Amino acid sequence: MLKLPPHLKSVDGGQSTAGPTLADAAKPAAPEKPASLPAAVSEAWDVIVPALDEVGVLARCDGPALELALRHYVTAVAASDDVVAEPRLWDEKNGRPMKNPSSQVFRDHSTAFLEYAKQLGLTFVSRARAPKPDEGAGGADNPFAALG
Repeated sequence: MLKLPPHLKSVDGGQSTAGPTLADAAKPAAPEKPASLPAAVSEAWDVIVPALDEVGVLARCDGPALELALRHYVTAVAASDDVVAEPRLWDEKNGRPMKNPSSQVFRDHSTAFLEYAKQLGLTFVSRARAPKPDEGAGGADNPFAALG
């Protein structure tokens, strides 16, 4: 018998008897937009959520993750706008130019948003790796899905 390297895993071509997952139980439906969102986050919600809902990747329970992702996104964009407008500031205390502190805010919130984006299917790589919702995660239509 052929021995696989430890980082590889054999698949059964959809023959496994593994049961349904929690993702199978979550019905595709966009979460309700929180009424208390700041205007910029609300505008981002109105663009992103319908697009994700259209492809059927959202469930009602995704609301908090979406809200946090969009708050990070809006904060990153605002910080980036600040850096673009004024990349260097004058440091009064040390009497010299300094990097705009918003560049670090931009970096931190971009990183946080990217982590949410990967989970929510907002990146081209995450979409390329995810099976279509109608094919299931590892059903008979996906012979390359490793179950178990």
